[in-house]
Amino acid sequence: MTIAFAFSGGGNLGPMQAGSAVALLERGIEPDLLVGTSVGALNAAFLSTRPGPAGARELVAAWTALARRQAVRLNPLRALAGLVGLSDHLVSDQQLRRLIDQWVPIDRIEEATTPLAVTATDAVTGEGVLLTRGRIEDALVASSAIPGLLPPVRVDGRWLVDGSLAANHPIIEAQMLGADDVYAITTATAPRNRPPRGAVAAAMNSVSLVTARAGQRQLAEAEQNALATGSRVHLVPTSMPAAPGPFDFRRSAELAGSSYHRTAAWLADEVLR
Repeated sequence: MTIAFAFSGGGNLGPMQAGSAVALLERGIEPDLLVGTSVGALNAAFLSTRPGPAGARELVAAWTALARRQAVRLNPLRALAGLVGLSDHLVSDQQLRRLIDQWVPIDRIEEATTPLAVTATDAVTGEGVLLTRGRIEDALVASSAIPGLLPPVRVDGRWLVDGSLAANHPIIEAQMLGADDVYAITTATAPRNRPPRGAVAAAMNSVSLVTARAGQRQLAEAEQNALATGSRVHLVPTSMPAAPGPFDFRRSAELAGSSYHRTAAWLADEVLR
């Protein structure tokens, strides 16, 4: 039986997935395949080179130590150029590329210890793209490239952007690659009482709402696929916290810890049934 971990998008909620991964791996649930979208692709790539519970704990530690300036650096002139139409993005992807170089010690996807697949979206056609070969840095940056915020990435002749637009829950992609048992690890948050403040936060929240709706349809389709093929989909519960600001990385330890405990409790309940 082939086991896959499928990591959704979620920006700075990525430590939630790291905490859940620790709980799964401590229970002895080891993936044969890792599939990720956006920040989930970054988490999947990290774990693809560090198998086992120790690798997941290292991922939690990496998130806990991460400061905003290491992940994103805001430049008012670049943002202004984007707002007036002189650029196609507001934020450079250079900080993200540096972070990938620190966290993922391989150059190509196919060098991963645990097989890895990364989702992206064709910026011209809207078609989903599944990357299983090629430069891992370009794949991860493309998968995280929220349109308008980060620049699209040219990969194999196509302009690629945020994988969340086409496959926020990459469960079907894991099934396509032969997974019999898929553990879907998400970054769901508690409902908001009001829209977030700030133009960038409001835009990112709107993207999140759209991708979350699409993700529910993808999940339903994946469950139908599972029924037809005799495979299984497990929706791993995470902590459902109040959403932090889009560039707030101060709560990583809290997010990882709460998700670890919720996933561990769910696994214990599953065993008792």
